[in-house]
Amino acid sequence: MPSRGQVISFFLVVLFLCSWHLDHGHNDNTMARAASVASLVDRGTLDITPIHEVTGDKARVNERYYSDKAPLPSFLVLPFHGLLVKCGRVTTGEHGTLNDGLLRLGGFICGSIPLALLITLAWWQLRSRQRPVPMNTALMATLPLLGSFLFVYSGSFYNHLPGALFTVLAARSVLHRNATRAGLWSSAAFLCESALLLFPLVWMAQLALGRRWREIGGMALGLVPGVFGACLHNLAVTGEAFTFPNAYAVNYSAMHQQYGFGTWQPQAFLHLLFTDYRGLLFYMPFLLVSLIVLPRRLQLKDLLINPYVLPSLLFIAAFLTHATWWGGWTYGPRYLMAAAVLLAFQTLYLLDDKPWVRRMVIATGGFGFGCALAAKMTVGYSFPTGVLHPMFTEIWPRLINGDWTSAQWPVLLGASPAIAAALYLPILASGLYALTRIDRAN
Repeated sequence: MPSRGQVISFFLVVLFLCSWHLDHGHNDNTMARAASVASLVDRGTLDITPIHEVTGDKARVNERYYSDKAPLPSFLVLPFHGLLVKCGRVTTGEHGTLNDGLLRLGGFICGSIPLALLITLAWWQLRSRQRPVPMNTALMATLPLLGSFLFVYSGSFYNHLPGALFTVLAARSVLHRNATRAGLWSSAAFLCESALLLFPLVWMAQLALGRRWREIGGMALGLVPGVFGACLHNLAVTGEAFTFPNAYAVNYSAMHQQYGFGTWQPQAFLHLLFTDYRGLLFYMPFLLVSLIVLPRRLQLKDLLINPYVLPSLLFIAAFLTHATWWGGWTYGPRYLMAAAVLLAFQTLYLLDDKPWVRRMVIATGGFGFGCALAAKMTVGYSFPTGVLHPMFTEIWPRLINGDWTSAQWPVLLGASPAIAAALYLPILASGLYALTRIDRAN
């Protein structure tokens, strides 16, 4: 097992690599969360009516506007933004304290930190294996996750990475038979993304198959804070405890019926799983290894009780019926992030020490890393909804033209985007080398 010093060092190196790019783009999704934070700090209310023009992702209730997002990511950022405002570190502008700095702060807290924790947790899990691993555990933990759409969302004020982190922690708690803790982590995930409630519901059904009634009670108890928190937030926004804000979404009428689920989407199966439009296997190619490993290592009876695989497959199946399965302007299938991470964690744990496994991890992780890094350094996650081959039409032209993103923290210090992008490459290589050294320290 790695020492505490190793774990902290590993986490800090990964966090630095995941924080070079801090998103300040005025995307509707991130701006909706930032608007809630700024409104709470500036006016003590979730009502964003005075600044609602900054985002299209909003709910209209009784002619007042609110963010239509789940509350926890905004409330995680709230105390830090409030402290900066109180200390005079935030300049008030046209939209109050809603500015690019708030977006970067949200990106660091809700993007960079969760991904760094996920990679560190994956490494720690690999180090705890009793069986030998096919390659250096630091690279084995890092490549599949950095080589995926997760990396593109690090540094951005979205909800998917914290939701995925809390879901993984909940699944680990189920595996270790700590149901109450699993319920608490599931509460946090639910408050990041309401659809993630599916995971604890499946886990409780799996516990029922094993007649583990006491654990079902413990998980239900752990879910109470999440349900209570969601009801309070719903009451504050919609006036109804069990009606979520996105039921009143202004620009997405499909959400008004069953929150968008349960409609036949013939294109979703192909484009959400396979193609370079939003395909899960394209934007997290390490899961190609899962297609080989999981059927070989898990029998049907194992699948029925596995807290990682079955809930993930059901979650993916649910989003194949969602009216907005493509996820708007996005890099990869962002709605499937929690399921993708759970499948990756289970696959990593089951990998055998064989040469073909090492080659597959390097090949899939390397390809995904190249694609994600190219997007990260240029257009980020801004892949237009109507573009079917964004890697070729959005990223490649920008790489050729040297159209580097300004969302890099050295740019704030006066460096040009090109210089900042050039600096990141050797720093990235050095960081990965440092991780392997930390891994070999004992």
